[in-house]
Amino acid sequence: MAPRTLPSPQCSRRTWLHGLAAAAGAALLPRPSRAAESAAEPAKKRILIVGDSMIAGGVGLFLENGLRKEHGYVVRRKGKSSTGLARPDFFAWPKEAQKQVDEFTPDAAVVMFGGNDVQGLRMPDKGWITWPEPEWPEEYARRVNDFADIVAAGGKPLFWIGMPVMRPEKFHVRVQRVNTIYRAEMAIRPNAHFIDIWRLLADDRGGYTDRLDADGEPGGKTVRVRAGDGIHLSVAGAQRVEAHVRAFIHAILSGAQPDTPTDLAVAGAPADAPTPAG
Repeated sequence: MAPRTLPSPQCSRRTWLHGLAAAAGAALLPRPSRAAESAAEPAKKRILIVGDSMIAGGVGLFLENGLRKEHGYVVRRKGKSSTGLARPDFFAWPKEAQKQVDEFTPDAAVVMFGGNDVQGLRMPDKGWITWPEPEWPEEYARRVNDFADIVAAGGKPLFWIGMPVMRPEKFHVRVQRVNTIYRAEMAIRPNAHFIDIWRLLADDRGGYTDRLDADGEPGGKTVRVRAGDGIHLSVAGAQRVEAHVRAFIHAILSGAQPDTPTDLAVAGAPADAPTPAG
């Protein structure tokens, strides 16, 4: 067997120096700029979600997680219970919304108010427009538009989620009224969409129900979709709303055609069933 020949110290040093020079040369090569790196991958759309207890709770939580995990959006959510656009003296949503926009610079916004707004409107002069004075719809529509101008300035996409059917009769009638305002105002704004969830949580006649078919087929297993107060949603109800809202938002933002219109016809409901006002 031929004896092994070990590299001389001079050879090892020369190899090491060549390697060091090559590494130094590579380090001096120009690196792609941050702009070039970001251009290779489109920036993810940023979505701001704001609203009352529905957004502070299940609907908002599930929607935030779904938009982020399922579709890769960058999402910020701000919800506060017992608030809306009626009582800026209690919580000034326009001011809070402007703060969120300044900090987050969203590409689109999702809004859900209404449950706390079917009351008197506090005015800047500390007066009131009580429900249902003739001035109430006009003033509330103005507030909706002013708020929309903040969260979706320049015609950015805006998704305004309507109120669901309610069990308390007086409340039921009042949220129909605010839904009518949301629908009308979103219809005349560029890139604005009113997402109607009334039928999504209603029975086949458009009325209130605590339970709905779990799989959309009559006669099968049912799940509870409403909380005990007949106003808020159960976990299953929030998940049902979130799935519909998220699918619509993603379809619009991705340039696809939504599978269902904003006025959702629930599976099992007759096609000619009258749409509830609002």
